[in-house]
Amino acid sequence: MVIMVSVILASLGIGATMATSAEFISIATGGTGGTYFILGTGMAKIIEKYVPNIKVSVESTAATTENVRLVAAKKVQFAIAMPDGAYFGYQGGREYKDAKYPNLRSVMAGHTSPMHFLVQSNSGIKSLADLKGKRVALSAPGSTAVFMAESALEAYGLTKKDYKPMLLSYAEQASALRDGAIDMACIFAGAPNSTALDLCSTHDITFLGVGLEEIKKVLKVHPYCKEFVIKAGTYKRQSQDVKTFATSSILITYAEMDPQLVYAVARAIMEHTPELKEVHPQGAEYDLADAAEGVAIPLHPGAAKYLTEKGVLKK
Repeated sequence: MVIMVSVILASLGIGATMATSAEFISIATGGTGGTYFILGTGMAKIIEKYVPNIKVSVESTAATTENVRLVAAKKVQFAIAMPDGAYFGYQGGREYKDAKYPNLRSVMAGHTSPMHFLVQSNSGIKSLADLKGKRVALSAPGSTAVFMAESALEAYGLTKKDYKPMLLSYAEQASALRDGAIDMACIFAGAPNSTALDLCSTHDITFLGVGLEEIKKVLKVHPYCKEFVIKAGTYKRQSQDVKTFATSSILITYAEMDPQLVYAVARAIMEHTPELKEVHPQGAEYDLADAAEGVAIPLHPGAAKYLTEKGVLKK
C-alpha cells in the first residue's frame, strides 16, 4: 500500500538548470512512524527549495522491499532503502527469489538504522533468549528488517518454531505492545525513532541489548550491518547504553534517471545537511565523508559525477 503525501513549497533555484515547467518526482520512504518517512519529508523540502522547478511527493510504504520494486519499475524516482535489500534486488535472491532489478542505482549512503528490541518493563523478559513461546513482531510484511530480527533470535538459538512470529507495521506494533497483544516489538530505524519515543512516553519500556558474540553471528549473515550503541537517554527512562546492531540506509534511483537531476538532488541534500538535521537528528549523517560507503549497488552516473567533483571518489 502506498500513501501519497504532497510537499508543496516554493522553489529557490541553484545548481543545474532544469526544465522551465515544474517536474514532479516521488521519494518512497517507510511507515509514517519511521525515520525513513521523516527524513524523506526533509529531503523533499530541501530538493524543492534548492533544485529549480521540482515538486516532490513523499510516499509512505512498507520500506525497503517495496521501495526497491517501486524504483525498479520506475513508479517512483527515488527511495530510501537498506543496502542489503537493494543488493539482493539488484542481483536477485532472498526475498526477491528469481526476480532481478539490474537497473537499480545508488545515489548516496545516509543515516544509520539500529535495531530496537522493545518489551514492556514488567514483562519479565530480560534477554532475547527469554522469547521462547512468546509473540514477537518481526517488523512490517516485506521489510528486510524481518531478516535482521530473525538472525538476532537465531543467534540466541531460537528458530521461528520457538516463538510466535508476527508481521506488523511500526504503528501496529506500538498498539499491540501497549495492549499486550505482542511480547516484543522490533523497530529497525534511526534513533530516536518516533514510534519508540511515543511508546516510551506512555509506558515503561525496556530495550533489550544484543551480546557481542550474538552480534558477530548476525554480522556473518548480514555483512552490511555493524555494531551500534543506542546511547543512554535517547529515550525516556532509558538509563543505560543498549548494545545492538545497525546498517546505513542508502538513497536509490534507477539507471535511466536524468543524470542532471540526480546530480542536482545529490548536491542539494549533501550541501544542506544542517536543514535535514532540523527535521531529524540523523539528518546530520548525510555527509560527504561517508556518502559512498556501503552503498552495495553501482552509483548512478549523476551521483558519481557530484561525488567525484567533491573529491569523495577518485577520478
